[in-house]
Amino acid sequence: MKAVVPLVAFVAAGAVAMHASAGMIGSTAACTATATRATVHRFVADIDRGEASAAAQLFAPEPLFQWYSTRAPGRRLGAQAYDRGTLASYFKTRVRAREHLRLTELDARYDAGRHIVNFSGTLVRTADGLRSTSPHWFKGAAACMQFGPSIIVWSM
Repeated sequence: MKAVVPLVAFVAAGAVAMHASAGMIGSTAACTATATRATVHRFVADIDRGEASAAAQLFAPEPLFQWYSTRAPGRRLGAQAYDRGTLASYFKTRVRAREHLRLTELDARYDAGRHIVNFSGTLVRTADGLRSTSPHWFKGAAACMQFGPSIIVWSM
Protein backbone atom coordinates (compact mmCIF):
# COMPACT_ATOMS: atom_id res chain seq x y z
CA MET A 1 0.00 0.00 0.00
CA LYS A 2 2.84 2.39 0.71
CA ALA A 3 3.69 2.38 -3.01
CA VAL A 4 0.56 4.46 -3.55
CA VAL A 5 2.03 7.47 -1.70
CA PRO A 6 4.31 8.49 -4.63
CA LEU A 7 1.23 8.49 -6.90
CA VAL A 8 -0.55 10.79 -4.44
CA ALA A 9 2.47 13.08 -4.48
CA PHE A 10 2.58 13.12 -8.28
CA VAL A 11 -1.12 13.91 -8.71
CA ALA A 12 -1.15 16.47 -5.92
CA ALA A 13 1.98 18.16 -7.21
CA GLY A 14 0.34 18.70 -10.60
CA ALA A 15 -2.60 20.46 -9.01
CA VAL A 16 -0.36 22.61 -6.82
CA ALA A 17 1.94 23.56 -9.69
CA MET A 18 -1.01 24.70 -11.81
CA HIS A 19 -2.11 27.17 -9.14
CA ALA A 20 1.19 28.45 -7.79
CA SER A 21 1.16 31.37 -10.20
CA ALA A 22 -2.40 32.26 -9.23
CA GLY A 23 -1.30 33.31 -5.74
CA MET A 24 -3.15 30.47 -4.02
CA ILE A 25 0.07 28.89 -2.81
CA GLY A 26 1.74 30.32 0.28
CA SER A 27 5.19 30.38 1.76
CA THR A 28 7.00 27.25 2.88
CA ALA A 29 7.57 28.82 6.29
CA ALA A 30 3.99 28.00 7.32
CA CYS A 31 3.93 24.66 5.52
CA THR A 32 5.90 22.12 7.48
CA ALA A 33 5.47 18.50 8.44
CA THR A 34 4.69 19.68 11.98
CA ALA A 35 2.01 22.12 10.79
CA THR A 36 0.48 19.42 8.57
CA ARG A 37 0.37 16.92 11.44
CA ALA A 38 -1.46 19.59 13.46
CA THR A 39 -3.96 20.04 10.60
CA VAL A 40 -4.60 16.29 10.46
CA HIS A 41 -5.09 16.21 14.25
CA ARG A 42 -7.49 19.18 13.96
CA PHE A 43 -9.51 17.36 11.26
CA VAL A 44 -9.83 14.25 13.44
CA ALA A 45 -10.83 16.38 16.44
CA ASP A 46 -13.44 18.28 14.39
CA ILE A 47 -15.01 15.01 13.20
CA ASP A 48 -15.03 13.64 16.76
CA ARG A 49 -16.74 16.78 18.07
CA GLY A 50 -19.32 16.63 15.31
CA GLU A 51 -18.09 19.85 13.69
CA ALA A 52 -18.52 18.81 10.05
CA SER A 53 -18.26 22.35 8.64
CA ALA A 54 -15.02 23.02 10.52
CA ALA A 55 -13.62 19.70 9.29
CA ALA A 56 -14.49 20.56 5.68
CA GLN A 57 -12.76 23.95 5.96
CA LEU A 58 -9.42 22.17 6.49
CA PHE A 59 -9.58 20.94 2.89
CA ALA A 60 -8.33 23.03 -0.01
CA PRO A 61 -10.86 24.73 -2.27
CA GLU A 62 -11.42 23.74 -5.88
CA PRO A 63 -9.43 23.29 -8.00
CA LEU A 64 -6.62 22.30 -5.62
CA PHE A 65 -8.78 19.71 -3.84
CA GLN A 66 -8.14 16.29 -5.38
CA TRP A 67 -10.19 13.70 -3.43
CA TYR A 68 -11.49 12.37 -0.14
CA SER A 69 -12.04 8.62 -0.40
CA THR A 70 -13.04 5.92 2.04
CA ARG A 71 -14.41 2.41 2.08
CA ALA A 72 -17.69 1.44 3.72
CA PRO A 73 -19.37 2.44 5.86
CA GLY A 74 -19.81 5.83 4.31
CA ARG A 75 -18.27 4.64 1.08
CA ARG A 76 -16.97 7.57 -0.96
CA LEU A 77 -15.23 6.38 -4.10
CA GLY A 78 -15.17 7.22 -7.80
CA ALA A 79 -16.73 10.51 -8.86
CA GLN A 80 -18.03 11.20 -5.33
CA ALA A 81 -14.50 11.18 -3.93
CA TYR A 82 -13.46 14.00 -6.28
CA ASP A 83 -16.45 16.25 -5.54
CA ARG A 84 -15.31 19.01 -3.16
CA GLY A 85 -18.80 20.53 -3.20
CA THR A 86 -20.32 17.62 -1.26
CA LEU A 87 -17.57 17.25 1.35
CA ALA A 88 -19.28 19.18 4.20
CA SER A 89 -22.57 17.33 3.72
CA TYR A 90 -20.69 14.02 3.58
CA PHE A 91 -19.03 14.83 6.91
CA LYS A 92 -22.44 15.75 8.39
CA THR A 93 -23.74 12.35 7.32
CA ARG A 94 -20.77 10.63 8.96
CA VAL A 95 -21.28 12.62 12.17
CA ARG A 96 -24.92 11.46 12.26
CA ALA A 97 -23.59 7.90 11.89
CA ARG A 98 -21.49 8.55 15.02
CA GLU A 99 -18.21 8.29 13.14
CA HIS A 100 -15.08 8.77 15.23
CA LEU A 101 -11.45 8.67 14.24
CA ARG A 102 -8.49 8.03 16.54
CA LEU A 103 -4.98 8.48 15.19
CA THR A 104 -2.58 5.75 16.25
CA GLU A 105 0.34 6.73 14.01
CA LEU A 106 1.05 9.77 11.85
CA ASP A 107 4.04 10.68 9.72
CA ALA A 108 4.42 13.73 7.49
CA ARG A 109 7.19 14.84 5.15
CA TYR A 110 7.57 18.12 3.30
CA ASP A 111 8.38 17.74 -0.40
CA ALA A 112 10.12 20.98 -1.40
CA GLY A 113 10.19 20.03 -5.08
CA ARG A 114 6.42 19.69 -5.19
CA HIS A 115 5.58 22.25 -2.48
CA ILE A 116 3.31 19.78 -0.67
CA VAL A 117 3.39 17.72 2.50
CA ASN A 118 2.64 14.01 2.18
CA PHE A 119 1.28 12.26 5.24
CA SER A 120 0.31 8.73 6.18
CA GLY A 121 -0.37 6.65 9.23
CA THR A 122 -2.87 4.44 10.95
CA LEU A 123 -6.14 5.24 12.62
CA VAL A 124 -9.00 3.51 14.34
CA ARG A 125 -12.34 4.30 12.74
CA THR A 126 -15.61 3.62 14.53
CA ALA A 127 -19.15 4.31 13.36
CA ASP A 128 -22.57 2.76 13.08
CA GLY A 129 -22.16 -0.24 10.80
CA LEU A 130 -18.43 -0.62 11.41
CA ARG A 131 -17.48 -3.48 13.68
CA SER A 132 -13.68 -3.49 13.42
CA THR A 133 -11.72 -1.41 15.89
CA SER A 134 -8.26 -2.36 14.64
CA PRO A 135 -6.05 0.35 13.12
CA HIS A 136 -6.35 0.98 9.39
CA TRP A 137 -3.82 2.63 7.09
CA PHE A 138 -4.57 6.06 5.60
CA LYS A 139 -2.67 8.53 3.44
CA GLY A 140 -2.99 12.03 2.12
CA ALA A 141 -1.34 15.24 1.06
CA ALA A 142 -1.61 18.91 1.93
CA ALA A 143 -0.91 21.92 -0.27
CA CYS A 144 1.05 24.82 1.11
CA MET A 145 -1.54 27.59 1.12
CA GLN A 146 -1.06 31.20 2.19
CA PHE A 147 -2.37 30.43 5.67
CA GLY A 148 -0.60 27.07 6.09
CA PRO A 149 -1.27 23.49 4.99
CA SER A 150 -4.64 22.63 3.49
CA ILE A 151 -5.60 19.01 2.82
CA ILE A 152 -5.94 18.13 -0.86
CA VAL A 153 -5.96 14.31 -0.67
CA TRP A 154 -7.28 11.89 1.96
CA SER A 155 -7.74 8.14 1.47
CA MET A 156 -8.63 5.55 4.10
